[in-house]
Amino acid sequence: MADDKSKKIITAKDVARFLTANPDAMSKLLATQPDLLAACITAAGTSIEPDAKIDDKVVNLIPALAAKARQDARKMNQTHQSLLHVAAENMLSWTRLHHATLGLLASTDLAGMCQVIATEFPVIFDLNQCQLIIEAEAAFSNALDMGLTVHPADQIDNATKGRGLFLGLPNEAAQNLLIKPAQSVAIIRLPDRLPDPVSQCLLLLGGKTANSFHPDLGSDLLVLLAEMVGVTLAARLELQVNSR
Repeated sequence: MADDKSKKIITAKDVARFLTANPDAMSKLLATQPDLLAACITAAGTSIEPDAKIDDKVVNLIPALAAKARQDARKMNQTHQSLLHVAAENMLSWTRLHHATLGLLASTDLAGMCQVIATEFPVIFDLNQCQLIIEAEAAFSNALDMGLTVHPADQIDNATKGRGLFLGLPNEAAQNLLIKPAQSVAIIRLPDRLPDPVSQCLLLLGGKTANSFHPDLGSDLLVLLAEMVGVTLAARLELQVNSR
């Protein structure tokens, strides 16, 4: 009689290899031992009644499937609520953009437009400050009188790190562009397809918190806002020239 120590110990890997190599054996095993499937499902974290059978050879999986369906429904509901939250935020953003556009359209001259940006935009977008900046090298004679702020191009480039759109914490150069301190900034250059000096202008938005503007923030609405400002600025400048 062989010694017990000489018997080979069968491991889980041995069983897995055998069943993988012999799929028919798996089918026969589950057909003759339906409780085994129930035990496997229970071990995996989904419980069903071991004796819940349609007949002697088939395990009733309805309880397990129902539990899985309930779990999926909960996840779907959470996803749905998240999508509703995002949709509500997007609607709020579009509503704010709509109000800002109406404010720009209501302005009758350049000074009025700059006044809308400086006083109405911060209220509409819940910001610390908003201003229209023009590069000193491109500034027209009454830019300051009309309400624009004037800064050298190299200072602006340092503030935006040479980008057409900068979102994030203001560096020292950006701090020098601000009328008052802001926790974060969005600096958007107006579209370069517009005539000079519009393409040498930028829209600066100052955030109340560090999270108001950050690099991962979606920029579509900000770019659209800058386009609205750029087109309006071009129209107001043309009106100013024609009225002389």
